[in-house]
Amino acid sequence: MKRRVLMGAAGAMLAAPALRAQQAWPTRPVRIIVPSVTGGFDIYARMMAQQLSEMWRQPVVVDNRPGANGNIGMSEVQRATDGHTLLFAAVGSLSINISVFRAMPLDPIEDLAPVALSVTSPMIWVANPQSRIHALADIITEARARPGQLNYALPSSGTINHLIVEAFKQKHNLDMPAVPYRGTAPAQLDVVSGQVPLMVDSLGAGWGHISSGRMRALALTSRERSPRIPELATAIELGLEDREYVAWYAYMAPKTTPPEILARMNASLNQVAMGAEIGERLRTMGSAPAAMTPEAQLAFMRSERALWGGIARAGNIEAV
Repeated sequence: MKRRVLMGAAGAMLAAPALRAQQAWPTRPVRIIVPSVTGGFDIYARMMAQQLSEMWRQPVVVDNRPGANGNIGMSEVQRATDGHTLLFAAVGSLSINISVFRAMPLDPIEDLAPVALSVTSPMIWVANPQSRIHALADIITEARARPGQLNYALPSSGTINHLIVEAFKQKHNLDMPAVPYRGTAPAQLDVVSGQVPLMVDSLGAGWGHISSGRMRALALTSRERSPRIPELATAIELGLEDREYVAWYAYMAPKTTPPEILARMNASLNQVAMGAEIGERLRTMGSAPAAMTPEAQLAFMRSERALWGGIARAGNIEAV
């Protein structure tokens, strides 16, 4: 009995420093890697970083690592061993890439740990205001009247923008080719100039062109209307889609992160995202705050993978 007591005491002494380290986390600056170019959805992470820094009493730095639809940034987080590196990535990286890349450097579900899903945003169908596309139904009419001639602008292959259009084409049996671009901005500019008649954009990214009248809003891809543009119907309301397609953005961590630290990260991120200040800023942008447990986030990511994977396989979609 005495020996067991001594062994228990020794174990407690060994565990104490590790426990104190976890309770003290973070002990150094926290880096949030965003696998996209500056000026995109990294704005969400930057909005939250200041409050996280105040809460954690350490600098929180957002570090952009674009490339390969997010695979480069995700791989860097997977390799991180400092205990102070997070990933903030979009649905494309976390639930679509696995179905559209022939070779993936990692599996986000198996090789990373979910932390918090913090932001959602509806996508939106838009058209050049001088085009013949005045409503979402016009896309079906025009594409059937001129098979293979009605084009749409594609910011990047294998993205949520791409698969939303592919789902629409599959549902309505449309022959509508993509015009590929290297990013959202050049795709938008060609829709604005009339070089290409339409595209699917995110509400936040396209709002400047929509509000100025340079692009015509046709329909939202979400189930509910957006407070930012309440007069605009959804594709579901119009009877042209059966389900919603929504962009989302989530935090992940290296798989080796201790559960106690993941729990603290989750609580902090949920508190910041659902706070009045960030919530209002997100709604002003046309997005919405979200909060999930890591377990709920993992289940959601699996369901999204099944959804987008089915669309990609049906359309033989590969990222190029």
